[in-house]
Amino acid sequence: MNIDLGPRKVDAEYAIEYLQENPEAGLCCEDQRCWITPNANETDEEVLLLDAVEAERLKDDPRLRLVSGIAHAGRSLWTVRRMT
Repeated sequence: MNIDLGPRKVDAEYAIEYLQENPEAGLCCEDQRCWITPNANETDEEVLLLDAVEAERLKDDPRLRLVSGIAHAGRSLWTVRRMT
């Protein structure tokens, strides 16, 4: 029997690995909630959750950049920087 327990809580190290392996994904934060979405264009979907401390660690990672001008007021989004 396959039971979907929903998104699981992870640490910053696991989250950055996920983001690097899934370049279309993003880190979303709204109020005190933070999650990884599999598609930065659809920020409502949650695949991984982070607590506030781990999310702050992840936001400080130089491999991520803050995306400006997203559609949801009060929500922030970070994605992996494109390296050239």
